[in-house]
Amino acid sequence: HEFQTGNFYLLNKFQLWKADIWCLKSRSSVRLAWLNRLFPSPDPSAMGFIISPWSLLLMPSGNISFADEYVTQQDLRAFTAPEVLEGASLSTVSDIEKMHMYSLGMTLFWGADYEIPQSQPMKLGEHLNSLLLNMCDDVTLSRMSMRTVLDICSKHIRNSSCDPPFSYIRKLVRLVLGSLSQVGLFLFHREVRYNIITLE
Repeated sequence: HEFQTGNFYLLNKFQLWKADIWCLKSRSSVRLAWLNRLFPSPDPSAMGFIISPWSLLLMPSGNISFADEYVTQQDLRAFTAPEVLEGASLSTVSDIEKMHMYSLGMTLFWGADYEIPQSQPMKLGEHLNSLLLNMCDDVTLSRMSMRTVLDICSKHIRNSSCDPPFSYIRKLVRLVLGSLSQVGLFLFHREVRYNIITLE
């Protein structure tokens, strides 16, 4: 089984919390790095996909996957890097990485903002918010590289008390599969933990 992040939010009616975003960002970057090793030469046909809430898949193994067969009816312009919208060619591996960093950042912002009233700010914290904004920089040269994102995520996870990213993804998948009572219990523990621990 695989679960789209879009379906995950729709089913469970809550936005991503900071720990969710750190783990999804870490596992997504690891997956992208693996794909870049698989396709060491720029290959837009294989790597030109746009990451979005409908193409980022959570897997029971704790891994992340990307698939674009579910996004045909979705408007992806909000998740598409400006240079791609302007018709720029993806001629280098760096071009493809920067495009993916933009769409991943926008996808995580989408999750953090899910069903939050406009009058209520997102509770991301300055560090995480700044990181996501850098990933979504309109200027390609200023946008954070995948290697930098991986290094920041690794350092954060080592220094925090949150579960390993793959374990956290497994919990999110189990949440999708769980009963309503399990969902309520999981959310209760997440709220208690969030109130006690500040993840920056």
